[in-house]
Amino acid sequence: EKEDGYHYSVYSTPAESLTDRFCELDKARFGVVDNVTDKDYYTNSFHYDVRKHPNPFEKLLFEEAYPHYASGGFIHYCEYPNLKQNPAALESVWDFAYDHVGYLGTNTPIDKCFKCGYEGEFKPTARGFCCPECGNHDPKTCDVVKRTCGYLGNPQARPMIHG
Repeated sequence: EKEDGYHYSVYSTPAESLTDRFCELDKARFGVVDNVTDKDYYTNSFHYDVRKHPNPFEKLLFEEAYPHYASGGFIHYCEYPNLKQNPAALESVWDFAYDHVGYLGTNTPIDKCFKCGYEGEFKPTARGFCCPECGNHDPKTCDVVKRTCGYLGNPQARPMIHG
């Protein structure tokens, strides 16, 4: 405020549609840059690079300093392949997060196929998300739930972007 008279804050944007759009613009202007524009998308907000696979504690430790610069809003999240296998491990991550981050989301696959009965994670394809058991991708006979921009939604109804 002292510099320009305005009150503002930085928001760690969940602008999912910009992750590929800005990369396309930068690639057009600067060309293909190894490890930057060559992957066709940018990692969202201050999050750990999605191509890497840290454990939840490493991810949260890496990200914990950034909300200080983004007081307008932020979220940390961790991905879990199957919470049914070890719920105590999830609780230990929550306990750790309590002391390290201000807001934590937990993502786990809860997709369901009503044709074959599969429950777990559907696979992304050009036709939408498909059941890995029977190939079903019909929104009338499957339920796909993904977190995008901090909100749960059905990408079968509104497709996701690349990246």
